[in-house]
Amino acid sequence: MRLDRTIQPKTYDPYNKGKKSTEGIYCPQCRALYQHGRWKWPDKGDTFREPHLCSACRRIKDRFPAGEVLVSGKYLNRHRNEIVNLIQNVITEEENRSPLKKVISLTSENGTIRVSLTDDHLARHIGEALHKAYNGDLEVKYSEGERFVRLYWHRDE
Repeated sequence: MRLDRTIQPKTYDPYNKGKKSTEGIYCPQCRALYQHGRWKWPDKGDTFREPHLCSACRRIKDRFPAGEVLVSGKYLNRHRNEIVNLIQNVITEEENRSPLKKVISLTSENGTIRVSLTDDHLARHIGEALHKAYNGDLEVKYSEGERFVRLYWHRDE
């Protein structure tokens, strides 16, 4: 086989081992359970084997986001509470569905809101929800070679 013909992965994610974890491990931080090839919130009667941090809790511990949303503009200054509410509602809905979709930080500085997240899809959902609810300009930038997305939402009017 020629080395120049091997298929290269599109993105690199240091938090994805590329192999399945042991069935029944649980995250001691968030209490998620690994079952049937994925992390899920446990049901009554689920059995736990050994503790192992899930990839989202490892990202939080390392402060290494997979996605980031930056919100700015004059519209933000006048509607900050509504916008933060919308962001928190999207986060809550997604966290209830999947334990791997979590917030690393939500900060406000210099008239901008920055949300760092453990999941690139969660960042995308927040950006799309802002754009759908308030219009404005939404710019999506994927990092080349690694699993990371940064979304910029801006509205002045």
